[in-house]
Amino acid sequence: MSPERWKEIAPSQFAWEREALDFLKAELPDCEPYRAWSNFEFVASDGTINEVDVLVFTPQGFFLVEIKGRPGTLSGDSHTWRWKNDRGERVIDNPLFLANRKAKKLKALLESKPALRDIRLPFLDALVFCSDPDLQCHLQGDARQRICLRDLPADGGKPVRPGIMAGLRRREAPGLIPNPPGRFDAPTARALTRAMEQAGIRPSQRARRVGDYRLTSLLFESGRDAFQDWEAEHFQVPTIKKLVRLYQSTISGSASEKETMRRAARREYEILESLRHPNILLIQQLTEHEFGPALIFEYQTGALRLDHYLTQFAACLSISTRLDLVRQLAEALKFAHDKHANHRGLCPQSVLVFSPDSPKPQLKIYNWQTGHLASSSTSAGSTRVSATVHPDFFWEDLSLAYVAPEVINDPTLRGEYVDVFSLGALAYHVFSGQPPASSRAELSEKLRRDRGLKLSSVMDGAGQELQLLIESATHPEVTARLASVDEFLEQLRHVEDELTSPATGAVTNPMDAKAGDRLAGNFLVKERFNSGSSAITFLVEHNAKEVVLKVANSPESNPRILEEFEILQNIRHQNIVAVYDKVQVGNLSGFTMQRAGEKTLAQRLRSEGRRGVAPSDALA
Repeated sequence: MSPERWKEIAPSQFAWEREALDFLKAELPDCEPYRAWSNFEFVASDGTINEVDVLVFTPQGFFLVEIKGRPGTLSGDSHTWRWKNDRGERVIDNPLFLANRKAKKLKALLESKPALRDIRLPFLDALVFCSDPDLQCHLQGDARQRICLRDLPADGGKPVRPGIMAGLRRREAPGLIPNPPGRFDAPTARALTRAMEQAGIRPSQRARRVGDYRLTSLLFESGRDAFQDWEAEHFQVPTIKKLVRLYQSTISGSASEKETMRRAARREYEILESLRHPNILLIQQLTEHEFGPALIFEYQTGALRLDHYLTQFAACLSISTRLDLVRQLAEALKFAHDKHANHRGLCPQSVLVFSPDSPKPQLKIYNWQTGHLASSSTSAGSTRVSATVHPDFFWEDLSLAYVAPEVINDPTLRGEYVDVFSLGALAYHVFSGQPPASSRAELSEKLRRDRGLKLSSVMDGAGQELQLLIESATHPEVTARLASVDEFLEQLRHVEDELTSPATGAVTNPMDAKAGDRLAGNFLVKERFNSGSSAITFLVEHNAKEVVLKVANSPESNPRILEEFEILQNIRHQNIVAVYDKVQVGNLSGFTMQRAGEKTLAQRLRSEGRRGVAPSDALA
């Protein structure tokens, strides 16, 4: 095609994409009514930034084409793709969903332009072009819909393989209807060209800046267009990476919808401001983007969503790794609950996995838009950050299999038991390698039939304690469910006893220690209590005496722990625990102290209520 009909808005930065575009450009006829626009972005009426690989108009249709050039073998289902080649494996969401949303937004934008006032724009079809000619595609059924490969001629005994050109020129592609309504002629093509100019389609970078960061690649887009997550790099120090979340709230929609988005951003920021924990994604800034509020989070290049991580690695995870993943989630939730925060939407899509290739991946919980933060004052029921009454606006369809059934019926509910259900459903997924259900309806049927998720139905050899943990955490009736993460962690200890043996030597990292393990310094772990923002505590036996050991969770926290020890050492009061000795566990600082009681204050408040706790107990 000539430059008059093929408009290259910006050159591609990637060799594989340039090759795919050159293939399309060479194969498309250079005559009316053919048109194409490549490598551009547009800002939709909802404020989302949308990148388009190529837009094509032919006598047979109007197409938005998403190019994927990864070689190797492609498999998966209608929701998740798995690429495998000699460089490894990668798991991604099916790109057709995002391409289809882009197509709808672009069509709506073009239809609003004067050039199309008297011409009805035809339907814009989304296609995915897997451009590598040697790709082995094993997608079948619904997963193969609107997916096009490279067209290949007959070769030896192999017949002609129709691909993307067959789709663009003859509509020979899975999922395309043969005769779409609309006019695909020269007058429509010329009007479309003018509409593209009026829409300001260009290689704009103005919308790509948020504060000191440049948005580099789209990581996720909410299915309901509530927000986009971008990987971003610092303008002056490109090695500094962040996750930037853009809430859409200023271009279109009603005033109430815009306010809902602004409240969601503010709610997420205010909740996370009070939560500093190794397994909760660190919030760093609330700022403004051109089209609405933006949140800036810590990020690690290569991090995976938990659902993608389990798809890729579940088959090779050891029991101890699975237990550690569940414990990380549980301890983070316990920390949040002790700070009076509830998540209310915990699912694999709300968990990032840092260092996914390491022997000990680190989980980070995020997506707190539907959460709730109660006041820490003594006024029972007082609220600091209220929960949204429209959580379904932020839940993805896939996440509904992890949401407690009572919240679906009453979005105002916010007890700890809501997060316990989600935690149990996540544990089911971690141990079985499968989501608890493919839909909300299937989950409802399982809960009605089995009174909780039954791990033994999908996993051979599941221990009794593990089955009990998941069934008790996911019981459909709140009164029969584990009431708190404390109870979940207590049952998890029984699971660890059932499935693992104590380490024979000293455990190097206290974060990995469990009951029966021995830490450096001859500390025998009797019970693991909880982890906080800077330390982890254990009940240990040391020199034939039971004491509580509090140790920093990283060398960076050593000064804080030592300062706490110095303060407590100078205080003597009947309602303040006594500290004993300053200790060193490997490269981590800590100290030993007396055990104040069988329950923490937070546990007593949950089980007995505020009236059951004496004021003097608050310091114990």
